[in-house]
This record gives sequence, C-alpha cells and structure tokens, in this order.
Amino acid sequence: MNRNIIYSLSFLIYTFFISCKGDNKNEIITPIHSASLQITVLRQNTSHILHPLSGVTVYLFLSDIDRTQNQNVKFSKTVNDSGKVSFNALPDDYYFILASHPSYGTNKSETATPDKSVSYEEIDY
Repeated sequence: MNRNIIYSLSFLIYTFFISCKGDNKNEIITPIHSASLQITVLRQNTSHILHPLSGVTVYLFLSDIDRTQNQNVKFSKTVNDSGKVSFNALPDDYYFILASHPSYGTNKSETATPDKSVSYEEIDY
C-alpha cells in the first residue's frame, strides 16, 4: 500500500472515532414510546349485519376520569367512510377511548398500546 492511502485511511478512522465521542458523558438518552392504534367503528343493521359507521369522532384520553369528565383529550379524529381511523406515533402505553356519533350517542372502550406495536380496536354501535 502506498503511504498516501495509509495516511488517508488513518485520518478517516481518526475522524470517525472523534465524531462518535460524546461531549457529555452524563447525557441520558430517553427512548420515545411509539405505537399505533387502528380503530374500526361498526353498526349493526336490522338484519344483524355489521357495517362501517361514518361520522364518528374518536377521542383518546389517558385516564378514565378524564374520559368521564370529557377533559384533557390527548388525540381526536373522525372515522372515514370505511368506519376506520388510525392514530400513529402514540407516546403513551394505554388509552381510554370515547367514540361519539351525533345520532347514536357515545361508546367507550380502552386499549393497551405497547411500544413499537399496532393495536386494533373495534367499537360496535
């Protein structure tokens, strides 16, 4: 190997190690909880067949008290025409759910959202 290649490789390796070295040895890295929640809202017709229900707003709370008092909503979305709604990058591991429809009223549910997972919930009216 020629001398210029050896110097260049040595410089690159040195630069790599210097860039990887942290300035703060006491730095605490906190992992970010990230989960997804897929909710489907269905309504049973007179033939007892479930079909998607649109026009439902879904609210996520961190406690049953907040849900009961309808305060401190963490997230909310309206389901699409397929009766589905998705919440992504959720920072907490458990949610209390309130689904609200203008004609059919409210419905409650709750679910765990483990880190880096997708949870599925079905709400039936």
